[in-house]
Parts: sequence; structure tokens; C-alpha cells
Amino acid sequence: MTGRRAQRSRSDELVVQRVADCADEVARVLGEVGHEAGQYHALSPDPWKVLWNDDRSAFTLFLEEGRCIFVWRSPVAAPGLELDMLSRTLDYARRRRKTVIGVLVNDAYCQAGKRLGMKPVWAAHETYHSLPDWTIQGGRREKLRLARNHARKLGYEWREADPVNNSVDRAALEAIEVQWKQARKQRATDSFQRTSFAELSEIRRYFVCDGPIDDSPAAERGIVAFVGCTPVNAEGWYLQDPVRLETAPRGALEGCIIAAMDTLRDAGYKFASNGPLPFWSPDGAEPNAHQLGPFGMRVVNFFDRQYRFKGINQFRSKLDPDRIEPLYILISKRMITPGAARSVVRVLTKRLSN
Repeated sequence: MTGRRAQRSRSDELVVQRVADCADEVARVLGEVGHEAGQYHALSPDPWKVLWNDDRSAFTLFLEEGRCIFVWRSPVAAPGLELDMLSRTLDYARRRRKTVIGVLVNDAYCQAGKRLGMKPVWAAHETYHSLPDWTIQGGRREKLRLARNHARKLGYEWREADPVNNSVDRAALEAIEVQWKQARKQRATDSFQRTSFAELSEIRRYFVCDGPIDDSPAAERGIVAFVGCTPVNAEGWYLQDPVRLETAPRGALEGCIIAAMDTLRDAGYKFASNGPLPFWSPDGAEPNAHQLGPFGMRVVNFFDRQYRFKGINQFRSKLDPDRIEPLYILISKRMITPGAARSVVRVLTKRLSN
């Protein structure tokens, strides 16, 4: 037997756990076969669950809410396990009578989902950078270099901060994050997508810009911008949270990114991910989110307004990538139903309880 029918016979073997009950195992698998930005959300204080494969070498990460099994990113698994991992997820969802919505899965899982009758819709691209080859010299990243040099001429400098062991750094990062959120209310989301430098701080790295906190002649010096970096696996990092004061000059944040890339390259890491760029394509292709149906489109439009994807993409795309991978939304039904749409909105706007 092949495909969906073959997988149903294993439904009694499904092993689902809360990450809180198996965090050490989850961390081990992430280090071994994590491959996409944001998969380390598994270790954040949200009610994540994992669905394991038989030998516990791979898992699907998801949140369960209302009528929806919300699968985040592609399953954390070695290549070749795509069909198996998605089959298990569909079995679990059928038992729970819920819709599977896989958000930002890669092309291999897209193809596996099609084989299993799931509907794929292109949603983003994830951009990757080869750290051994990283440089800002030459014309390729000239805009990034010029922006950093502009801030440098104004007296700004960059370094790695340590908010875990340095109380001054910790207080400064907290103050910047608070002001950054206050400047635009949408940034204060409490969902798992929230910006919170303090979460997972024991495994993250922070690169900051020091300089005058405003343009007054007697301005005090302090941190005006930072980038928080989270592991992708044992060989790579995700440039996750770029945050700046409104008074920070052009180039302050770009300098943080350059400092991060330089440091990670010199430490021997292999790659960095700039994360998913929603509805951005290197060829300027238009999004096809209308294929999600009317309620799916409402969800997409809501989050486009919430996060201002165009502005995010404009900044992140300054970091010219070495590799670009398409990302998809996968749904187990023809269209997103009203109940499933409400569940997705709750997942992406509220902190769910355990």
C-alpha cells in the first residue's frame, strides 16, 4: 500500500507530547535536523505539541486550537521523511476532526502534501546566506555597506551584547523593545510570533549598535538598535528580531546585521537565514492567496495589515541572499472554513494557554 491508505494503519501508533514534557529531546533533534528559521519556537513558553516519528528522530511541531491543527514550519526531520511526517499529522487531525493548516512549509513538504490530497498555496520565500562566503565588499551589498558607514560617521559602533550576564545590556534591550512596541501597537502582539528578547536568551545571541540615543548635542550614549539571533541548527542561525529606536540613524540596524554575520562567519558557522519574507518573490510574482477561499483571504489580509509585510520585506531584502527557497501554506481541506479561520487568527494574535 502507498500514500494515505498505507499510513492509516499506523494511526494507533501516533505519539503526541507537549514540548514541556520532552524539551530536552526536542532540543536535541532541533540541533541535529532543524533546517528552517523559527523552528526553535518549539522551546518557547507556548503550548506547543510535537508528533514524533517511530524512532523519535523527527517531529512535527504544532499548536492545537479550536477547529485547527496549526503546523508551524516544515516538520523537523531529515530529507526523505516528508510523506511519513505529513501522513501522521493527517491521521492525528482526522482523529481530532480538525483541519490541518501547515504554515510556511518548504517545497518537499508541498509535494508530499499534494500526494496526500492537501492543497498548497505559495506564501513566501525564505532567504539563506553562506557564512563562509560572507562579505560586504564589492557592489553586491553596497547599499548595506553604505548605510552602515553613514551611521559609523555619526559616531555609532557595533558589538555583541550579553543580556544574560550583563544587567546593563539587559536593561537597555528591554527599554528599546518597549519603545519599539509602543511606536506601533501591532508590534505588541502576544502570540508565539511576539518579539521578546528575553525568551530563549540562554541560546540566543544579540548584536547591538551603541551611540548617541538622539541627535541633541548633549545626547547620552547607549544602545539604539539590536538584532537577536536564534539557532536554526548546530551549523546555522536565524537573524530573527531587528529592533531599533525611532531616533536611531540610517545604518544602525544594518550595522547590527553586518556585525552578526561577521561574528558568526568567524566562529565557523555555515549559514544564516534571514527568515521568511511573506508574499515576496525575487521575480515580483503576485501572491495567490485567493486560492485559500474567502475566509482564507480575510486571514491573509488581516495579517498583512497587522505586520506590514511590504515594509518588513523591503528591509530584509537588502541582505542579498545566496539561496532562496519557496514556502507554502498547506491545508487538508479545499478551503479554509470560518471556524478554522478564527482558530488561525487566535493562534497568530494571542498567547495560548497550556
